[in-house]
Amino acid sequence: MKLTDKVIGGIYEYYREDNKEVVYRGSAKLTPSRTKDSIFKSVDAFHREGEMFKLKFGKYAFTVFRSNLRRPFGKKLHQRVIVEPKEMTLEELLILEGDWIQKGIDEGECYLNHDPNPLKTWKKYNK
Repeated sequence: MKLTDKVIGGIYEYYREDNKEVVYRGSAKLTPSRTKDSIFKSVDAFHREGEMFKLKFGKYAFTVFRSNLRRPFGKKLHQRVIVEPKEMTLEELLILEGDWIQKGIDEGECYLNHDPNPLKTWKKYNK
């Protein structure tokens, strides 16, 4: 996939039910295994149970965020959509995701995001 490719994507966040603090933000896009209505639902399942999925694209990676979803703390975390899916380029989606993550970091939140610049990271691994 190229940065100029069109995608249907949006932004979601996980917040704590006890104090409404945002702990993580990410993006999701329409794929063959997701419908427009289930983009975010399947992302939640992947984060919480991804190692049980049969993956065609590689091994499931346990991140700080995903590991926390499996601890008792994870039961307090709920997902919500903050930017509904719409058509844009992959680059626009990654920039939008980075902007939302940075906004959270500036507010003292998004502390489970280990990557504040998804576009930079995408470029690093997709040369």
